[in-house]
Amino acid sequence: MSNVHKSDQRQAEPQFLMTARKLQIYTIERCTHQIPKRYTFYLGTHLSDSAYEIYADVKRGNSIYPKNQHEVQIRRDYFIVALAEIQNLISQIEISQELIRYDTHYLKDWMALVDEEIRLIKGVLESDRKRYKNLPDTGFAEIDDS
Repeated sequence: MSNVHKSDQRQAEPQFLMTARKLQIYTIERCTHQIPKRYTFYLGTHLSDSAYEIYADVKRGNSIYPKNQHEVQIRRDYFIVALAEIQNLISQIEISQELIRYDTHYLKDWMALVDEEIRLIKGVLESDRKRYKNLPDTGFAEIDDS
């Protein structure tokens, strides 16, 4: 048992958040070190924006602690948007690879982070489905329109 004072304890960050952050950092590193300046506006900005959106969406989704099915759906929507943005990032990486021809180990590392994040987000969606299935439909009383 740890002797850490309760006020000094903090919860470990979920793996999908850590991986999304690593993906954003790695993407920015590739954009600043491997993309020629002439492509920064056309390619580098889009790559880093896409990685930013992925991290922001999983952070937003994780910040929701559902009390009803409506909130579960909002949380789920953020993770679904993050998955869609990952597909966009993959397309941009493919385009950048055709233009720049990254060293293959950079590309392997980059895609390993992407694949890991996809797997983790899908795991969160599946675990949420099981975890929150018994929450009430909404937090609001039914409105009678009669």
